[in-house]
Formats: sequence, structure tokens, C-alpha cells
Amino acid sequence: MQDWFSWAPPKMGERQWKDGRSAKELARSWFRKGFACPPDEIRQFLEEAFRTEIAFDEARPECIIELDDFRGEHRNCDLVVLCKAGMQSIAINIEAKADEPFGDTIGSYYDQKVKSQSNAPARIRQLSLALFGRLPDETIRRLRYQLLHAAAATLIEAAARGAEVGLFLVQEFRSGSLSDNKLRQNSTDWENFVRAFPELTTARLERNKILVPVSVSGGGRVPSSIPLYFGKLVTEVE
Repeated sequence: MQDWFSWAPPKMGERQWKDGRSAKELARSWFRKGFACPPDEIRQFLEEAFRTEIAFDEARPECIIELDDFRGEHRNCDLVVLCKAGMQSIAINIEAKADEPFGDTIGSYYDQKVKSQSNAPARIRQLSLALFGRLPDETIRRLRYQLLHAAAATLIEAAARGAEVGLFLVQEFRSGSLSDNKLRQNSTDWENFVRAFPELTTARLERNKILVPVSVSGGGRVPSSIPLYFGKLVTEVE
């Protein structure tokens, strides 16, 4: 764990590296046996979904994925995992959460950045077209920006690593110290985002399940040829 923090610390350093918070609990989950090892719950989660054994190849914490050619900050993934389900290669983008929010809504962030002459509005328009096939309308503006660029980054990384499947996985680390209101808000934000895809409008969102894949329009660095899966895994923290 100390090596993890030394070589791939969270963006805000020690301020985020605390017991019960997502950055440290994510790292802890990969060292429960005293050495780097995929958590049992992730292996079981994947094997139940893909109905075959999972072979883990690589895990890279704090992985930066360039979303486009615009200047500015790109996607900082908590953990990117490369693995195989049988002969199928999978790129997993893990977003770790305790009760931290998924950031600003797309609409509020867009309006804020328009005033500052940032590249963010152009990036949002491009990502919205790539994932949803349309510019941000009122439905898209109500979604969380962090989820938008995380989903896009999943497909970008899958293409870059030659993976046949992309999985955007939210891993929620729950403990008794978390805010129920914040957890409910995160759950609502996650459901709203997932249901924005036509294939998942009426999907049953169950705990610890991977949903059927969606197809995206593609554009820029986001490929349209790779199926995108969504999943949410809840890990209880003692």
C-alpha cells in the first residue's frame, strides 16, 4: 500500500489517503493477502457476469487517459485493469467511491466553463456526441460530468490496449461512517446516467451486477466498435 501511495498517489495526496475513503480502501482491497492480488469480490463479480474464469494481466492506479486533443486536464482513472474472460480481452475503468459525489452536473459545469473561455464546453459537446449521438440537451445536462468522461475514457483505453470489451465499474466502499444522503444521491446519479442509454432505459439495476452492453455513436477518440458495459460493485468496509 505504501508503494501504491508513493508511486500513484490520489490527486489530492494525503488529504484523500484516509481510512474509509475511496482512494485508500481501493488500494487496501488489492493487498488483503499481503501482496498485490485482485480482490476476491472483483474476480467473483466478473466471473458471474462473463461465465468463465478471469485471468488478470495488469492493474494501473491513477491512470491518465487523454480524452481528445484539447489542452487541459484529462481523465484520471482510479484504477485501470486489463484482464481476459476466456479468449475475450477486457479493459476495466474502476471509479472508487465512498460517499464522494460524481462531481458537477454537465449543465452547471458547461455553463461555468463557457464564462472562463475554457476548452471544457467543446470537450463536453464532443463527448456527448460520441456517447449519445447528440449535443447536450436537458436530459444530458442533468447528468454528472465525471460519469460522462469516465465512460468515454473506458472505451478510449479499451481501443488503445486492443481490448474487445470496455467495462466502466463503480466500486463503492461502504462503512458506517458514510452519509446515507450522499449515498442515495450517488445512487440516483448513477441510475440517471445509465438509463440515458437507450438499451438501459428500463433496465433493472441490481447491486453487484453488470448490465447488458450498450453501443455508442463514437467520434473523436471514442470508438463505436467496442461494446460498453456498466457495473456497480459494493464492498463492505469493516
